[in-house]
Amino acid sequence: MSRLDLLRYFNPISGKLTEVEIELDRLLQSDVPVVDKLAAHVRGGKGKRLRPALVLLASRFAGYSGDDDVRFGAVFELIHTATLVHDDVIDHAQLRRGKPTLNRLWGNTLTVLFGDLLYLQAMSSAIQARKWRLMEILCDVTTRMIEGELIQNDVLYKLDTSRKDYFDIQERKTALLFSGCTETAGVLADRSLEECLALQRFGLEIGRAFQLTDDLLDFTATSEQLGKPAFSDLREGKLTLPMLTLMQHAPDEVRPIIRTIWDRGEEVPIPEAEEGCLRDLIARHDALAETRELARRASLAATEAISSVPGDKKMLKLLREIPEFLLGRST
Repeated sequence: MSRLDLLRYFNPISGKLTEVEIELDRLLQSDVPVVDKLAAHVRGGKGKRLRPALVLLASRFAGYSGDDDVRFGAVFELIHTATLVHDDVIDHAQLRRGKPTLNRLWGNTLTVLFGDLLYLQAMSSAIQARKWRLMEILCDVTTRMIEGELIQNDVLYKLDTSRKDYFDIQERKTALLFSGCTETAGVLADRSLEECLALQRFGLEIGRAFQLTDDLLDFTATSEQLGKPAFSDLREGKLTLPMLTLMQHAPDEVRPIIRTIWDRGEEVPIPEAEEGCLRDLIARHDALAETRELARRASLAATEAISSVPGDKKMLKLLREIPEFLLGRST
C-alpha cells in the first residue's frame, strides 16, 4: 500500500494534510545541528500518513471545524515515528521504507535519544492545546505502547510465545494508537461519551485489521513490496499469528526450522531451501487462513462501529470503505 493508493481517501482532506506536513516540519526544526541532521533523514522517509489522515477524516465526519485536528494529526504522526525509531534500534533493523535506518547510519545512542525527543515534541505540542482529555488519551496510549514493546521483547526468541502474548502486543503496539486518533476526533468535536467510544472502537478495529494484514504480508509479499526482507519478523525472533498457527498444526516439523533460523542470527538471510520448506508448510496447513479471517472480522467491526455514529454522510461512506481497503493489502 502506497500513498498513491490512499489518494482517493485523502483527497477531501488534502489541504489539511498539507498543513500537517508544515506542522511536522516546524516541530522537527532545530538549531542543534545533530538534531536537524537526524530530522532531515526522518523527513526524507515519509510514510503513508495514515494516522494523521484518520484524525482529519474522523474530525470532519464528527463536525469539527477548528485547527486542532492538524495539531493532533502531527502529534500522532510524531508518536508513531518515535516508536518506529525505537523499534529499529531494538530490532537491529537496517532498512525502513527501503532506506537505511537512523541506527544504521548514526548508531543506537543518537537514535534512541532522537526517538525520546520526538515523544517530547509531540507531548509539548499536545499540551499547548489545553485539552486535558486528549492528554489523558495520549498518555494512556503511549504508556500501553511501551508496555507492548516490553511484552514483545520479553517473549523474543521464545517458542512458547502464547496467543495471548501476540494479541496483547498487537493491541498495545498498533491498535491503540489508531484508536487514539479516532477518539481524538470525537473529543475535538465535543461528541458524547458514547459517540467518542464508538469512534475509539472504529480506530481500534482498523488497527487490529492493519496489524493482522501486516503480519500476513511478512509471509506473502516480496522484499521489494515490503521495503525490508520478507520473513523479517521471524528472523527477529517474533512469532506472529501465522507462525503460532503453523506451530499448532505442525510443531515437530516447524519448530526445528525456526530454531535453526534463530541460531543462525537475524543478519543471515534464510536459505532458499529453508524458506521454500516453510512456505510449503504454510500452504499445506493453510496457516494464513485464521489471520485473514480475524483481519476480515476486525474490518467488519470497524465498519459497524463507525456506522453507529451520526455524522457527515459523505465522510461516513469514505470511512466505511477504509477498513476494506486496508484489508485488501493482503490479497
